[in-house]
Parts: sequence; C-alpha cells; structure tokens
Amino acid sequence: MSVNLKLLNAFLLVAEHGSFRRAAELARRSQSALSLQLRELEGQLGASLFHRTTRKVSLTREGEALLPHARRAMAEMEAGLRRVRAASSMQGGKLALGCPPHVGEYVLPPLLAEFSAAHPGVALRIHDMLQAEVLEAVRRQELDFGIGPRPASAPSLTFTPLLEEAILAVAPPRLVPRGATSMPLAALGAMPVIITSGTNSLREMLEEAAASIGVTLQVRCEVQMPGTAMALAAEGLGVAIIPELALPRRQLARLKVLRIADPPLLREVGIVQLRGARPSPAALAMQGLLRGKLRPAP
Repeated sequence: MSVNLKLLNAFLLVAEHGSFRRAAELARRSQSALSLQLRELEGQLGASLFHRTTRKVSLTREGEALLPHARRAMAEMEAGLRRVRAASSMQGGKLALGCPPHVGEYVLPPLLAEFSAAHPGVALRIHDMLQAEVLEAVRRQELDFGIGPRPASAPSLTFTPLLEEAILAVAPPRLVPRGATSMPLAALGAMPVIITSGTNSLREMLEEAAASIGVTLQVRCEVQMPGTAMALAAEGLGVAIIPELALPRRQLARLKVLRIADPPLLREVGIVQLRGARPSPAALAMQGLLRGKLRPAP
C-alpha cells in the first residue's frame, strides 16, 4: 500500500490540534478539502481514524495506533529533506573519494584543507587504497569518485585527465653516474629493480616499454607502496621505480632521483567515476579544485 504523505500530514494536523478548523488554517486549505483528504486516507486504510462530533474531534483506536508511526514517518522525511537541502547548498553532506596512498599523503592534504575552509559543513572520507580497489569502490558507488592513473580497460567508468606524471628511477648514488639527472631505460636492464605490484599498472607499463627496446628487467623485489620501494632503495637493494606524485617533498637521503629516458615514461592521472553518475555539488566542487590546482611534483 502506498499512502500519500500529504494525507499523513493532514491526519497529523487534525490529530495534534483536535480541530478541523485549526488544521485547515495551518494547512492553508478549506475544511472541506482537508476532510476529503482524511476520508481518502481512511478509505485506503479501511478504518475510521477519528470520532467526529459537533463539539470535538478525537482519535479512534485505529487512529491512536497510527499516530506514533505517522509522527516518525514525517520526522524521518523532514530529516531527509534537511540533509538533502544541506548537501545541495554544501552546508552539510559527505564527500567520499579514493586514491592511492601516496596521493593521499603527498597530493591531497593542501587541497582538502582548502576545500574544508570553503565548505566546513561537508564531512570528508578519504579512502587511501590500491588503485584496483579504488576502481572497484567507484563501481560499487561507495565513492563519489577516485583519483589515479587512467584505467587500462573500464567501460563502466569515465576518466577525466588532470595531469601527466613521469615515472622516476630512485637509486643509490653508487649505481648512478655523477651529475646524472636521467637514466636511459636500457640502463635499468643491468640493475636490480624494485617495483610496485601490478595492481596499479606501473609494472606492466615498465615491462612493455623495456620489451619494446629489447631489455629484460631484473626485478629484485616487488612491493605494494612506493614508500616501501624507496626505503629498500635507500638500503642499497636496487633502483626503485615510482610515479612522480609519490616523490616526497623533502630531499631523499642516500638516494638520487632521475627521470627515465629513451624513451621517457609518462602516464596520465585523473578523476575516475561511474559512467552516467551525476556528481553531487560537493564532488563537483572538489573536482574543480583538483583541475585548478593539481600539478606534478617538482
């Protein structure tokens, strides 16, 4: 059974004020129109809700049973409407976005601080996870959107590029010629390599580029996070291959940072969201901030 909320509201007005006249004034309707609404509600329920006399209006047993439920239903509806109004005006609501941990650590904090200063009522939920998990959470509509590399094949998702980042080699100085600022991709074939796992497509990208010039990589260690790869490189285990956005802003002790050349390795980073989804006002505002402010690490 589907009951019109206007009928429930008419019921509540009469029940709480005990008067058709006063209820009609508050509803800004005629008494006859209000009475017609109540007759319609009683017809839908198959029960009388009021005892009507010339002197007073009181609830029947059925009306008494309905009253607390009607109050809760209207209260829930009002609460929902308030939340929607707050979200649409960005005085409230939530924004959930996902990104790889290095983006959450090095890229987003100043942008989130700026967003929060402009929209303090919006609650933020940042899910830092592997890129494959970000994509799956976007598909399940657990996130408003994700940030990360362009998905290799994802017909249910859309990708809006924000920037192009370089893939870097982070190496102990003993493995790098003095004064070098770049490393030929072919040179990596003669060095032990530390690389992040294939869940973010970086390994596939590197191995395909190496194969195109006849080079086979010597992967000494595979890890999940760029920070771990850099820590292992600092201990001399090999050359860490990391995306540019994962590079800490502070100077790396005991390590040299070089761009990979011949050919250079670049990839797009952008916004991933569910195809056909309509972003919330908060999501649109955050995406606008990302487009205006996000830049590759220097």
